[in-house]
Amino acid sequence: MESARPRAQLLGVAFAAADLLFEVDSAGRVAFALGAVRQVTQRDEPAFVGSSWLELVRDEDRELLEALAAGLEPGGRRGPLAVRLRPREGRRLSRSALLSVFRMPKEGAALSCAITLGAANRNAAEDLIDRDALEAQMERMLGEAEQGGAPVRLDLVQLEGLGQATARMPAAEAGAFHRKVTATLRVQSAGGFGATEMAPDRFALVRNPGADSNFANRLKAVGAGVFAPTVAHLHVENSQGLRAMRYALDRFIEQGPSEAAATFSAAVRQTMRDGNRFKEALSRGDFALVYQPIVHLQTRDGGLHHFEALARFDEDTSPAETIQLAEELGLITEFDLTVVGMVAKALAAAAPEVRIAANVSAASLLAPDFVGKLLAVTSRAGLRPRLLLEVTETQVLKDLAAANAAIARLRQAGHPICLDDFGAGAASLDYLRSLDIDYVKIDGRYIQGLAKGSRDSAILKHLVALCHELGVRTIAEMIETAEVEVMVRGLGVDLGQGWRFGKPLAQPLWSQPAAPVAARRRGVIEEWG
Repeated sequence: MESARPRAQLLGVAFAAADLLFEVDSAGRVAFALGAVRQVTQRDEPAFVGSSWLELVRDEDRELLEALAAGLEPGGRRGPLAVRLRPREGRRLSRSALLSVFRMPKEGAALSCAITLGAANRNAAEDLIDRDALEAQMERMLGEAEQGGAPVRLDLVQLEGLGQATARMPAAEAGAFHRKVTATLRVQSAGGFGATEMAPDRFALVRNPGADSNFANRLKAVGAGVFAPTVAHLHVENSQGLRAMRYALDRFIEQGPSEAAATFSAAVRQTMRDGNRFKEALSRGDFALVYQPIVHLQTRDGGLHHFEALARFDEDTSPAETIQLAEELGLITEFDLTVVGMVAKALAAAAPEVRIAANVSAASLLAPDFVGKLLAVTSRAGLRPRLLLEVTETQVLKDLAAANAAIARLRQAGHPICLDDFGAGAASLDYLRSLDIDYVKIDGRYIQGLAKGSRDSAILKHLVALCHELGVRTIAEMIETAEVEVMVRGLGVDLGQGWRFGKPLAQPLWSQPAAPVAARRRGVIEEWG
C-alpha cells in the first residue's frame, strides 16, 4: 500500500497540470493513456491506444510532432508547445492545446506526453513569428534573467540553398518541406515560441542557454543535403545587450550569421560605453535645450503661439540616436523628467505669456509613476497651462486605454497635450479616435511632400478637416519655403514650425521678423526635447 503512494502522488501532480497523460512507443504509437481521453481525442481509450500520435493534431502540425520525436535525446524535455488538435466531429474550428514531451532516460525511445486543453483558436501554433514578437520575447526573458535567471541565447541560422531548392519542388512538396524545417526550428526555440524568418534562408530564434548542442546536426539531418546549415550563438546577459542584439540582427540580414556573431561582442561593449556616457551626461546636465518658435498660420499677424524645446548634445551626436539609445537602455523616463524640469525653470524665468512644449516619450507616458513624478516637477502655480506636453511615438502606444488615462490626468492638471508625428496610417487614426488630445503635429514627411506635387495635399486636407471636427488643433512642422507655407495655410492648418519662421534659439525669446526666413535647411535633423 505504501509503495503505491508515491506513484499516486506523482499522478496527482501530473493531472494538476494536464488533462491527458499518454506514452508513445518507438513506432510512434500510443502505448498507454490516462485522463480525459475522450475530451481531448474524440475517441474512447481503446481506440486511442494503439493509434499514431500524429492523429492527435491537424495535418499542419504533424511535422512538429515528428520534429519532437526526432530531436529529443534520452532525459530531454520539450514544451509546453502550442498545437492544434483535430477539430471536433462536424466542426471546422481547431482546438488549441499545450503539449509537453519527455523522453525517459532508461526507457529506450518511449515518450511521456502531457496535454492541457486551451481555448478554440484558428491561429495557434504558428511556426514562424515576426521580428517584433521575437524581440518582445527576448525582452521578457531578459527581464526574468535580471531577476536571477540565466542569460538569454539568440541563435542565428542560415540554411543556404533552402529557397532555391523549394522553388524547384512542386508546390505541395515545397510546402511540406518548409513546414518540416520551420517545425524543427520551433521545437528548438525557448518554450516552443517559434522562429523569425529574417531574410530568405535566414532565421533567428530565442533558445534556452542549455539548449541542444546538436542543433546544427539536427538541421542538417532534416535538410538531407538540400541545404547547408550554419548556426551562430549570441548570449545576451542584460537589457543593455538588446541594442547590440538589434544591431546583430540587422547585420545578419545583410551579411549572414558569421559576420553578425563576429560584431556582436563589439556592439555590446560599444552599447555599454554609450550608455555610461549618457548616464554621466544626464547626471551632469551635460546637454542643452534650444527653443524653436511655432507660429499662428490663420491670423493676419502670424504671431508666436509657443516654442518647442529641443535637446542638443555634442555636435557629433544625433539627438534622435541618443534618445533611441536612452529608450533601449531604460533611461528615457529619467531623461524626460529632466527635460520637463529644465523647461519648467525656463518658463518660471520667462514672461507670463511665453509657452513651451516639452517632448515626452510614449514609453515614459506608460511607465509606472511617471505622471505623478512629472506633476510634482510642474507643481508651481500657473505653470502647467503654459507647458504643453508633446507625446513622441518612437515606441508604439500599445495600450491606448492606459495612455488615455495618463493623458487625462495631465490634461486635468492643466497641461495641453499634443500627439507628435501624426500621419495618415491606421495607427494614427486609431490614436485620434482613442486619445483625448488638444493638438496633433503632422509628420514632416507629408509637409515636405507638398512641394513635390504628390497626393499628400489631398490626404492632409481631409486629416485637417477631421481634426477640426473633433476639436483638435493642427501643427505643421518642417515648413521651409514660402511655397509650402502658402499651401499649408490653404489646407487650414492652425500652426506652423520650421526655418521659414525661425531657427532654434538659445533662449525662448522671439520677435517676428520683418520678412520670414527664406533660407532652406541643407538637411533635416530629427529633433527631440
